Amino acid sequence: MPGRLNVTRACLAAMLVAVSMDAGFAQAPAAPRPADVESYRTTIEPLFMRGRGGTEPGFASCVMCHTWQTKLRFALDTPATPAGWNADQTRRNFEMITKLVNTGNPESSRLLVKPLAPAAGGLGHTGGTFWQSRNEPEYQTVLKWIRSLPADRYVPAPEPMLDFTFFRSCVQKVFQNPLEGHIRCSNCHGAGLMGFAPLPAAGRSEWNDEEAKRAFAVINRLVVPGNPIQSRFLLKPLHPDGGGSYAHNGVRRWQTRNDPEWQMLASWVRGERTGNSCS
Repeated sequence: MPGRLNVTRACLAAMLVAVSMDAGFAQAPAAPRPADVESYRTTIEPLFMRGRGGTEPGFASCVMCHTWQTKLRFALDTPATPAGWNADQTRRNFEMITKLVNTGNPESSRLLVKPLAPAAGGLGHTGGTFWQSRNEPEYQTVLKWIRSLPADRYVPAPEPMLDFTFFRSCVQKVFQNPLEGHIRCSNCHGAGLMGFAPLPAAGRSEWNDEEAKRAFAVINRLVVPGNPIQSRFLLKPLHPDGGGSYAHNGVRRWQTRNDPEWQMLASWVRGERTGNSCS
């Protein structure tokens, strides 16, 4: 009889799990290990307070941009004191930072590749290049910390692919067609790290494949595939009252997210738009 009771209890437990899954109830994520939060607090968090130099590559400390620009996916709490964050803030920062790591493939973690020089395999970083190579001690410190986390715990879900054909056929047309009273994106974004809209060379009205691919590579650094509301490409030209970024030196192309052009580009970022139809 006790054996049968145990089997019955196991069956009931399995049925409850199945019912909860069918009903759409998500299992609560397991709490982080205290030792991981503590190692983050002592090893990683101080790096965000470290000064990086003036206004040239190196730029300012992470907290200078990644506290008030809260729509970015790297969004730290504002430190409670000049010395740093309190315990609750550290916990929230840890939960955010672990979304930027990949414990299944640590070297691919955004926490590592954003501040890394593009020549060394980095993605490019508006805040400057902090590491010229993967051999620098600070890079190795962050890599070692990521490797110390549970290998199967912080692995990001696959992101949708941005369709190059749609970019070439439809997204680049946005750069060519300023709104009335506005300037072209190319006026500011024709060169440099954020040069996603250089004018076609040799007086041409259209970009060739090589030019389009260069622009596409830059746009990839300004987009969070699958997440339009965290993509700088869609936040910067959007009015703050409509959910856009507070900081943009150029004009605001869209007043709200309901703008049809914004919606078209958002669908592309979510991986829903492909091909050359721009309707």
